Amino acid sequence: MKKLLIIPILAGLFSCEPAMEDPYKNFIIPEGKHANIWKLQSLQSKTLSFSAIFDQSAIYEAATKENQHDIHKLMGFSDCNSMHHENSARFGWRWLDGKLEIHAYVYVDGERITQYIGDVELNQPTDYELQITDDHYVFYLQGHNPVRMTREALCSKGLYYMLFPYFGGNEVAPHDILIQILNKY
Repeated sequence: MKKLLIIPILAGLFSCEPAMEDPYKNFIIPEGKHANIWKLQSLQSKTLSFSAIFDQSAIYEAATKENQHDIHKLMGFSDCNSMHHENSARFGWRWLDGKLEIHAYVYVDGERITQYIGDVELNQPTDYELQITDDHYVFYLQGHNPVRMTREALCSKGLYYMLFPYFGGNEVAPHDILIQILNKY
């Protein structure tokens, strides 16, 4: 009888633990495309907080030299009950001069405004946070000073829809690009 009880106990002690699920979601921008998915998801807060990991697939050379300066989109949201080319805020990125640059990228009343924030390392998780105030967007990038960008002064409150990774400018992804994102909001 004792042997019958010992076997299940030993089996429980030496059994494999289930593998932990990776909390990051893979966003793959396919070669020849601007984006992989287009899904409608609203932001339920005045803060978007996430961590992202870029790997070597973020290294690219634009087909046209001047397009190397284009800023691609990471994450953000529309604003002011309008479409994202009217009012929005998001983090942007580009590979330039051997570095992965991160930028604040906004549309305010149809005008696109960008500002360099800092560089990030490949294969390293980096924290990002984007806050909405009454008259500004505040961009926080781990290890860098916050960047404040003006927000539309007469902004009506309402729906904020999420904006996900997008390659372009003018060109499409020259190869598959992987960005891993962990939403914290």
